[in-house]
Amino acid sequence: MTSKTLIIILISIIVILLAILGYGVYTGLKAKAIITSMQAEIIQLTNDKNNLQQEKDNLQAKYNLLEQDVTKIYKGCIKENACKGHYPGVSWYCNNVGDEVSDYSHTCVCDSSCNLNATEIKK
Repeated sequence: MTSKTLIIILISIIVILLAILGYGVYTGLKAKAIITSMQAEIIQLTNDKNNLQQEKDNLQAKYNLLEQDVTKIYKGCIKENACKGHYPGVSWYCNNVGDEVSDYSHTCVCDSSCNLNATEIKK
């Protein structure tokens, strides 16, 4: 083999090695960019998850308040009688038909079925 052929072969090998090295560096940089992008996406998704969890907690607290309100409504009397708007077991001063008046003569209370019980006050 001549020295020219040997130099051409060596240069060819060096060019091939440089091409392989360049491709490896390019692929490595591309992979690093993808990893960096995915890490940023993970951070964003984690923030979104935390925000959604906070929003869920806030909605759960509001739901709990609404549940309490509905429970109170169901405990209150809604019948179209003198007990309407009163709570069972809570007394008030009234006349003989359950109306709240300043010159009361009875103590009224509704039972658990929202039926009026008016007890005359002995004066």
